[in-house]
Amino acid sequence: MKKRRYTSRNRKSKPSPSVFAWIALAFGWICAVLFGVYIFSRPNEIPSEVSTTETVFAQAKHDAKEHPTPVSAQLKILPAVNALRSDEPTILIYHTHTTEAYTQTESEQYKESSKWRTFDTEYNVVAVGEVLKEILEKEYGFHVIHDTTDHEPPKLATAYDRSLKTMEKYHKEYPSIVLFIDLHRDAYNADVAPCDYLTINGTETARLMLVVGKGEKYADKPYYTSNEAFAQRITKHLNTIDPKLCRPVRLKTGRYNQHVAPNCILVEVGHNANTLSQAKAAMPYLAESIAYSFHSGSISLSDWSPN
Repeated sequence: MKKRRYTSRNRKSKPSPSVFAWIALAFGWICAVLFGVYIFSRPNEIPSEVSTTETVFAQAKHDAKEHPTPVSAQLKILPAVNALRSDEPTILIYHTHTTEAYTQTESEQYKESSKWRTFDTEYNVVAVGEVLKEILEKEYGFHVIHDTTDHEPPKLATAYDRSLKTMEKYHKEYPSIVLFIDLHRDAYNADVAPCDYLTINGTETARLMLVVGKGEKYADKPYYTSNEAFAQRITKHLNTIDPKLCRPVRLKTGRYNQHVAPNCILVEVGHNANTLSQAKAAMPYLAESIAYSFHSGSISLSDWSPN
């Protein structure tokens, strides 16, 4: 049988192995480029199951830079610290000077019980405390008690003796409470504190000030170190919203019931030359700063100790 002769024309050509390698490499590069385009084109999301407080703040900061919004809106995604996530109350708001009131306006008229004071809780500092309570609960998930007991009678000078009993009652009944807020209205002094307010996002807003007692004349001292540190954190954050929103922390020789537990703060919301509306307008920023000051890592519950 005659053998068939093969020539280059009747032999089928086979691609070199190197051709397959180059095709695979090119395909891989194309896939990588397309995947990169997909990733970078997605919104900057943080999966809820791996979110931490730090990443939440980083995201809020990034979003604020890309899409400027009021500072108070940036932290509404802030999760409450675990110590404050409870079915039990974790914050107490009360008023040693319950009847303190503000300058009357056409829409904010009240019957005075004495100069710059009223028993009407719709127009005195109790109304401001109620706004703070609502924001802390609705926006940040805290469980808040707002005590509206009038501690002033029978004598204003001994009001702290009666508000102390209120604090101690709640402290005993609810050991879960980790923040005590004594909400006041400051006294107007034209030389030191003129009739001032600032405008934030188009709204007239009263200035704030936190007071911390050293208890220098008392044997039972306040938790001065932790109270001041917490007050300083709140003040610092308030002044990131506006540099004039909060006056420096005022240290005084009194005790102001701040020996009962750590994180007892006294907050002066404006003064009697401010209006009630201006005082209420400051509460979203105070609530935000309280939430911020409780974020993970800013406070150690185990380090609380009296001085």
